[in-house]
Amino acid sequence: MVPTDREIFIDVEPDIRIRFRRSEPPPPVSYAITLESFEEGDWTTVRLWDNADAIDEHHEHDHGRAGGKQPPVILEFDSVNEAMAAAISKAKAEAPEIVRQWRES
Repeated sequence: MVPTDREIFIDVEPDIRIRFRRSEPPPPVSYAITLESFEEGDWTTVRLWDNADAIDEHHEHDHGRAGGKQPPVILEFDSVNEAMAAAISKAKAEAPEIVRQWRES
């Protein structure tokens, strides 16, 4: 991410949040949306959506409890804004279930 990133947090539950980072407009170029769980006194990444490799290459990465960031699933979107909106929507809607599965893995 570039030095002018914005970062916001969206609380889903007391121990689950979404961290949303993006480059400054216009337009946003890079983003990272992280679903995080509060575990043993620290926020831990559970899932990541980003375009770190290229502006038009959108990824979804699971993070294993032991194995860290997993290889990406490549997602198709027409724009960065569409990709960010889809990732935030999915993270909000599915966060408790994603974290539950992660905790059981």
